[in-house]
Formats: sequence, structure tokens, C-alpha cells
Amino acid sequence: MKNILFIVPYPPQGASNRFRVLQFLPGLEKEGIGARVRPFYSQALWRILYREGKVFRKLLLGLGCAVNRLLDLWRALAYDMVFIHRESFPVGPAWFERCLRLLGKPYIYDFDDAVFLPNAARSNRLFARLKCPGKTAAVVRMSSLTIAGNSYLADFARRSGAGRVEIVPTVVNTEVFRPARSRSAQEAVVVGWIGSATTIDFLAPFIDIWQRVIERIPEARLRIVGGSLPEPWPAGVECVAWSMDTEVSELQRFDIGIMPMPDNQWTRGKCAFKAIEYMAAGVPAVCSPVGMNLDLITHGKTGFLPGDENEWTETIIRLAGDPELRSAVGTAGRSVIEENFSLQAVQPRLLRIIREAAG
Repeated sequence: MKNILFIVPYPPQGASNRFRVLQFLPGLEKEGIGARVRPFYSQALWRILYREGKVFRKLLLGLGCAVNRLLDLWRALAYDMVFIHRESFPVGPAWFERCLRLLGKPYIYDFDDAVFLPNAARSNRLFARLKCPGKTAAVVRMSSLTIAGNSYLADFARRSGAGRVEIVPTVVNTEVFRPARSRSAQEAVVVGWIGSATTIDFLAPFIDIWQRVIERIPEARLRIVGGSLPEPWPAGVECVAWSMDTEVSELQRFDIGIMPMPDNQWTRGKCAFKAIEYMAAGVPAVCSPVGMNLDLITHGKTGFLPGDENEWTETIIRLAGDPELRSAVGTAGRSVIEENFSLQAVQPRLLRIIREAAG
């Protein structure tokens, strides 16, 4: 195999692209495998995608993106393998994948969310009926290899008739995602959350917990990176924009990382990535006991899995008052990531299974 065409939904700012595709490209190049990445969304559409309104402009830009994606079928003829991450088109049935099959072009399908379930951001709810989540079953059946981000997604692929399924977690480069060198003991404790407009709703129920925390630790701060709560914000809350340039430094500012979310079919498909980022940065992760979080974290040792609001409150207050506990749990969590959820640990296996799929 000499080259691969990567079909991805997002430009480089999209987290799943960066961590499930882009960070592996240097490793492919070292193996003598060329790669080209083709996102669906243009930068212009990406900038307004999760904003309310602008329906006509989104539609107009989307049509241009669709034309470019059509041309990717022609481009695919020059490549030995096609690798589709999440979806080739954000709407419609699996016609792109069917065309690849008709052209005799094998493809690998990779997914890290329960994209087979109906789901749409509030800002794009008018397009929700066009998404055709049921196409995912057809996509995995036609693939030469399906790569799933966790066991829940892998089980779906197998039930849908996928021929070969491999589980590859979402990972980070632990040479980049590192603990902060030091923090002053006099600094206020920072409880942190990092995410986007698509996941900020998971944080809303935590605000009641935060009110209890701030009553007992008035100097504590809740730093929200990449999303914004409705104003007025509760006491001690800071909302800041996310950027690729500051992602790691923001994580390093956290003393405690949180990942609250409900238990449902959609969240069981999540790949625990917030927790993975926190743990890589040596930050103790406090997460809902849902889905892959249960596989990643050993409660009380490598992180915490509080079951109700009282447990959440007491866990955060305990960690806030005990720097040694934060350090011990953060160090243990970091070791888990280095051994099982790092680019360095996972890349050789991913390259091997890609080569095997190409024959």
C-alpha cells in the first residue's frame, strides 16, 4: 500500500479529526505511506456551523462542500485505500460508500460516537431529518475494516454485519499533553471542563453541584473552556474560548477535571476523551459512571466516578482540600494514559491493522 485518501467531516479544528486521523499521519509517512485528508466542511461553513440562524448561508456553503465531496470519488481512484472517519456526508444515505464499492475501491470506516442514533446540534435542528443515522449500519457492512472507539460502538458494528471490527481508543500524544511543571499552593483551586457547543448541555446539571461547592469553598473557580453557559453565570465561573494553541495550557491550569453526563445510548458511545485529556495532563478526573468512563477509571485510584449529586459535591470538596490526593490520583491516571491511551502506545497497532485491511 502506497497511499490513503482520508475522508473526514471537519477541518483541523475538529477534535475527532485531529485525534483519530491527523496525529497519525507522520507515523504513516515514516512507513512510506502517503496520505491526503479531505474534509467535508470548509473553513467558511465551519465558522458558522454551530451558530444559531444563518440557515440560507449554511445551505449555500453546504452545497459547495457537497460538490467538493463528489469530486472526492474521482480523487479516490488514485489511492490504494480510502479511510472514512465518522461520515462522508453529514446528510443523506450511504451513497458515497456505495459508489466506492462500485468503483472497486476498498475503504476503512472509523467512528468514535454513536452516529447511528438521531442527534443534531440545537443550532442545526432544521437539518436533523436529513441526517439519516440509519446509514451507519450499511457503511460498516460495506467496509473492509471497521474501527470503533470503544466496545459499545464495536458491538453495534458487529450486530450490523461488519466483517472485521477492531477497537482503537481515541488517544493523545503524551509528549504534548503533559502535567504542568508546578502550581503555587496559594492559588485558588480550579475545577475545569473542556468541550464544545455540542457537549455544553451535559454541564448544565453540574451547576447545582457547583453552587454547593462554592458555598463551602468560596475561593474555588470553575473554568469552562470551549463552551458557554447562559448568563448570568454563578459565582466563581469563568467561560473562555477554546483554541488549538491554548488547549494544553488550559488543561494544565486545572486542579480537577470534570466530565458530567447522563446515562443514555448517545453518551455510552462517547470515548471518554475529556477524561483522557485530563489524565494525560496529570489532572484527577471526576466523571459520571457512564460508558467508557467505567473502563478507563478505577474509582478512587486513577480517578473518581461519583454516582449522585452528593457524591459529586463531596468528591470535589475532598480533592480541593487535599493537594497530595490530587497529585497521587493525577500521577496514577497519567500512567494509565501512557500505557494504553497514548499515541506512542497505540500507533503501531493502528498502522498494522490498516496494512492488514489493505491486503
